[in-house]
Amino acid sequence: MVGEIGEALFLVTGERERKVPMQNVRHSLLLLLLLVVTLALFGCGANRSAEKPNDSQGSIDFGSIPDGTHRGLFTYGAFNFIVEVVAENGRVTTINVVQNRDNQQSEDAVAVLARIVEAQSLDVDAVSGATATSRALTKAVENALRQALNQ
Repeated sequence: MVGEIGEALFLVTGERERKVPMQNVRHSLLLLLLLVVTLALFGCGANRSAEKPNDSQGSIDFGSIPDGTHRGLFTYGAFNFIVEVVAENGRVTTINVVQNRDNQQSEDAVAVLARIVEAQSLDVDAVSGATATSRALTKAVENALRQALNQ
């Protein structure tokens, strides 16, 4: 039966059965293994920030922030979160979003900025259902304030 199938294939394709050299199979398996190891070591090309949204480097005294508008950026994954923090007379008066993700959770997370202004602190609760984005925006505010203090 197998011989008949081979003969039929010969009649259709005009080629006898071809054997793949074992060396080619080994090379292919080696390349596949190398690819898997590379992806395991370096990820799948994700641009992850080493810093996570909930990593804080200590509290900030809002009363010591110099007057003015201070811009802060936090990158998490492939997304940039940019805010402008307005400080007057030792208080943060306004926080405006310059850049955020474009989805419902991101729109909901903006409420965390009002919490920061009201508490005059970064130690506020995240918005339920938008925790990661809330923390990323909070981190952008923290970065703006730290840059303002270091000027």
